[in-house]
Amino acid sequence: MATSNTRELVVVAGLALTIRVVVAAAIPQPGYTDAAYYAAGAVHMAGGGGFSEPFIWNYLNDPAGIPHPGFLYWMPLPSLLAAPFAALFPSSYFAAQMPFALLSSALPVLAYVLAQRVTGERILAWTAGLLAIFGGFFFPYWSLPETFAPFALFGSLALWLAGRGDDGPLRSNHLGVRWLIAGLLVGLAHLTRADGILLLPLISLAPILAWRRNAWHEPGPNDATGAGESTRRALAALATPVALVVTGYAVIMGPWMVRNMMVQGTPLSPAAARTIWLTDYDDLFCYDCDLSPASYVAWGWSNIVRSKVSALWINLQRFLAEDCLIVLLPLAAMGYRRLRRNTSFLLTGLYLALIYAVHSLIFTFPGWRGGFFHASSAALPFLYAAAMSGLQMVLRWAVRRRSGWRYSEARTVFAAGLVAIAVGLSCYVAGQMIPGWRAANAIHTAVDRWLVEHDGAGARIMVGDPPAFWYHTRRQAAVIPNGDVETVLEVAERYGIGYVLLEPDHPAPLESLYAGQETPARLRLARVWPEEDTVLYAIERADGSAAGRLRCAPTPQRAALDNGDRRTCLAAPR
Repeated sequence: MATSNTRELVVVAGLALTIRVVVAAAIPQPGYTDAAYYAAGAVHMAGGGGFSEPFIWNYLNDPAGIPHPGFLYWMPLPSLLAAPFAALFPSSYFAAQMPFALLSSALPVLAYVLAQRVTGERILAWTAGLLAIFGGFFFPYWSLPETFAPFALFGSLALWLAGRGDDGPLRSNHLGVRWLIAGLLVGLAHLTRADGILLLPLISLAPILAWRRNAWHEPGPNDATGAGESTRRALAALATPVALVVTGYAVIMGPWMVRNMMVQGTPLSPAAARTIWLTDYDDLFCYDCDLSPASYVAWGWSNIVRSKVSALWINLQRFLAEDCLIVLLPLAAMGYRRLRRNTSFLLTGLYLALIYAVHSLIFTFPGWRGGFFHASSAALPFLYAAAMSGLQMVLRWAVRRRSGWRYSEARTVFAAGLVAIAVGLSCYVAGQMIPGWRAANAIHTAVDRWLVEHDGAGARIMVGDPPAFWYHTRRQAAVIPNGDVETVLEVAERYGIGYVLLEPDHPAPLESLYAGQETPARLRLARVWPEEDTVLYAIERADGSAAGRLRCAPTPQRAALDNGDRRTCLAAPR
């Protein structure tokens, strides 16, 4: 039996890995900022750049220059995982995806094991495993050099190990190792995502939950002295697993906190905390703006309440569609009710409630824009297993009331239906996302070729997606600030930036500049790519000198270029 079960786990893992590799092969480059950030970080590390960043993608930490200390908003582990593969295969995005394909292939195995334990049925275990392989909206993300795979695996394993205390006395030696490993996993989750720290109090809570469940204190009901002594012994015993969890966490996160202390004077970056005070998501990219409690309150309580209610509603919809594939929600709810005494499932339920609240009521704008989606990945194996438990309950109830139903046949039909829904949704989402990722940022290499021809390799540029621009061109870049032309010029002056590239997705305050409706004195139209709706401006310094080595033919309006005038700035003689 054990051999058969092991063989099936190997098959589940092998099937998952095969599908992950196939999907990875269809994605030849990072298609959005997060993936580009970690891929660029891996390439930079592989080239000896360490934890610095040769681009600026936000100004929350007030970077002193380019390059500057990196990973002060997002955490470094995804880049660390991909860096060895970037060193071995410098130009291969496929290679950079391999550690993530491998890590995410373990999630279906965990879902299988959990479903097998709570239902005792092989078919339902297979169903949970297949749901984890496909997973609908998560499906195209599992192989990307991003936080999805490592955070989901480390977080879910930590929650599972913490609940394994239900299996025996919490005082046993082998369980002490388990608490230490759980702490290590929490540390790895935090090193992957900043909100991974939310797992620490939850995993530390597990020994207390198990203590209450396993009735550690053993005195008679009328022995007050014995009760007090037993309680003291229980509290002393509780301190050991909690200390082991914290120790394991510190082993992983301690060196990173020391690094942060050396770089910025605090163990954790304050940049993420500043996003609490956003009044618009685009202000994540503002420069020298006031993000503080005072500015937030000045926004108005009606706006604050409206934003929180909106985030609660959006995240609820995201949970329903992305995590539960809609049809799993009632089944998972019934399964969780049935499994409420299981510590792992109880912790996972608390975790979902916590991240839902944090990403709706505290980090409101980053939360509904993707923070909750990323963080919820750690609960997926438990959701799938709970849904299988709920399905088992529903079918047994239905079979008792419908004489024509047979449990085994109904189970097969409904399990196959759920898998079909997951496969269909996964293929649909992949078909929607992957073509866009494949075509993303094609303009970047064209812009870089133009810059090399007209200004050389050293010119810096302001763009909408600096990590992607650096990844494709190795040219230092900064994000276009969410501000007016004067803000752009201020950023350019500070960081020695010679050009600004305006693409269709550009800051709203620069719309008139993008449309050619204004021509500031210090900005000269350098080049237009009409087929991409992209405009490049050269920036003149405040002292009147050119930022680059350009002299430009006068082309004041973008409309002239769109009507056939293709004059561009020319390289000045050296």
